[in-house]
Amino acid sequence: MNMLARDESTSTAASSTQPVEEAERQTAILSRFSDVASRLFQSRSERARAYEVRRRLIFILFGRATNVLMVGIASIMCGAVAFARRDDGFVLAMTILCSTSLLIRCEIIVSFKRSTQTDVWLDLEKSVLAFGLTAVGSSICWGVLTFYCLAYSHDPVTYLIMVVSNVGTAGAVAARNAALPRLARLQLLTSLVPVMAGSLLTDDNGYALLAVLIPLLIIGLFILVAETNQQLVELYESQLKLSLLSNIDSLTQIANRRCFGERLKEATAVCRALQQPLAILMIDVDFFKAFNDQYGHPVGDVCLQRVAAVLNANLRDASDLVARYGGEEFAVLLRNTDQIDARVVAQQLCDAVANAALPHGGRDDGIDVVTVSVGASSTTHLGEGSEAVVQAADDALYRSKHRGRNCVSS
Repeated sequence: MNMLARDESTSTAASSTQPVEEAERQTAILSRFSDVASRLFQSRSERARAYEVRRRLIFILFGRATNVLMVGIASIMCGAVAFARRDDGFVLAMTILCSTSLLIRCEIIVSFKRSTQTDVWLDLEKSVLAFGLTAVGSSICWGVLTFYCLAYSHDPVTYLIMVVSNVGTAGAVAARNAALPRLARLQLLTSLVPVMAGSLLTDDNGYALLAVLIPLLIIGLFILVAETNQQLVELYESQLKLSLLSNIDSLTQIANRRCFGERLKEATAVCRALQQPLAILMIDVDFFKAFNDQYGHPVGDVCLQRVAAVLNANLRDASDLVARYGGEEFAVLLRNTDQIDARVVAQQLCDAVANAALPHGGRDDGIDVVTVSVGASSTTHLGEGSEAVVQAADDALYRSKHRGRNCVSS
């Protein structure tokens, strides 16, 4: 009886894990497909660029949807004219496909913008994949439609409309999607090569000249894409450098108060979304005024540099941040850290500064090395408000000072 029950429980457990394993397998397949497909639209150098630069380049793709919508309206009008003059079901079908893919891309752009406002862990690779597939898909549809009209419509008006609109769309693609050159080039090839091939099959021999002009146009647009992309990269790299400089304290070479505030805002959103605690440590160098009086301000600056280096070297990992908050005061941001862990980290930092044994001969409490006082607080103790947790850590810091300094309070 027990053996039968055990067999039933084993089979039940196995069956319950099957949906989970199947979901994990499907997720892995989609992830691999997303990675392979996104590589079609991004070269190795593009993927290797600094994260923030690459992120900003990708965001260009998801700019205003107005221009994409206008191209969609233009394609509908051109297809409608071609259908009206030929009354061909294939022309109508390709017009609907092309217009639909463009409208879907507009929806993708709008959804992306909504996601950036709510999703702090936005998957850029999947966004590139969705945009790239619809972009190349619409270019293929438009190219096939143009080829068909040139080869089989036998109508000079349709020839002119399709060639002009296709070339105009190619120019817009080169300008708008230059942020990802590989994607832009794929679009140009899939839309213009059919024009070149179809021009040889028209009833008007004059269009045969396009077989020579289109390759020159493709080369020119490729150059335009490359140069535009280079300008964008240089612009964002320079902006990134300026941003980094504006976020670094010039004396200690760690984050400044402005950077701390931005990172705290971001971390609060992330921890709230993931339902994780967040902790703040406020740190003050003990008797720093006496240190400056004893050794002078230049040596005091060196002391702050050494303390900053010790604090930075004793953080847990790259997700933690230490910043110079003002004067001799420092702040530490700890993600996914509750009140107990915050006190542990605070004590480790306090001990690390004392163990560095930086001389301090201006103290009157019998200690001859530089020490720090630390106040710690966590959102698990105060709710989820970042301002409240900073204030609580600051209040805890003052309690450490009143207790005699070189200690931790929470």
